[in-house]
Amino acid sequence: MGKIIETRRDFLKKAAYITVGAVTLPLVGAACASTEKTMEKEIGVQLWSVRNQLEVDFEKTIGEIAAIGFDHVEAFGLSNSGIFPGLITPNQYEHVVKSAGMRIASCHSSYFTAEDAPTIIESAKRLETDWVIIAWLAEDQRSGYYEHAENLNRIGEQFKEAGIGFGYHNHEFEFFETEEGEIPLEILIENTDPDLVSFQADLYWVKKAGVDPLGFVQKYPGRFCSYHVKDADMELNQTTVGEGIIDFESVLKENSTTGVQYVFVEDERTDTPIENVKKGYEYLKKLNY
Repeated sequence: MGKIIETRRDFLKKAAYITVGAVTLPLVGAACASTEKTMEKEIGVQLWSVRNQLEVDFEKTIGEIAAIGFDHVEAFGLSNSGIFPGLITPNQYEHVVKSAGMRIASCHSSYFTAEDAPTIIESAKRLETDWVIIAWLAEDQRSGYYEHAENLNRIGEQFKEAGIGFGYHNHEFEFFETEEGEIPLEILIENTDPDLVSFQADLYWVKKAGVDPLGFVQKYPGRFCSYHVKDADMELNQTTVGEGIIDFESVLKENSTTGVQYVFVEDERTDTPIENVKKGYEYLKKLNY
């Protein structure tokens, strides 16, 4: 599979330039879910947590994830060409995950425009996923947020017509004020159509930005399709889910108003990734929500 990718930003940059060619191991998949029912006690995992292991042995790693008890996964790295790192096709990726007894509930993609949407939609259909989530704005894209909102609306129109959900995932930089004193994430949420564009709240990055996660999701009822559940220690560094300072139980109890159905454990640390996400899974299973 080549050199192990160390950061999500580097990964997404590389994914954007992948072109179709010889096929090797699979890597990534799908989307969030309907917001019409309350959250069931199903738990997913964002596969970025085990990125290095996937690159070494994709099928074995997916099997280890399934053995923990996860019901579904969220894939990462879908490029504008409609394929995944390692030139893995959506069909190959979906087959491996389904064979392990799970489903692809959500898929992260690099940033794309409305003109790119048909290719991404075709991949989403092949993945049999419900949602595609834009995962990241590169540093040179972090301006013109009103234009980004309009692009998200135009993409959302096409996804709605295709019967697939579409959303945007936050990091901490979207909470930093622009030169005009505005909050980028507020611009995106308040200038997109709720029927077309949803949001995936990464609760760690919300906390890292100095914002209360509970207050944030309460502010925008019905606008969230899923959460990334990863934890922060007292210094706001990542730590094992359930061992940090984020009150996940209170946030998850708000699901009836926030619209969330899926939660994805994520732990970006690379020390013991399988053990890390297993602890997160066990913690969420015990929560009362």
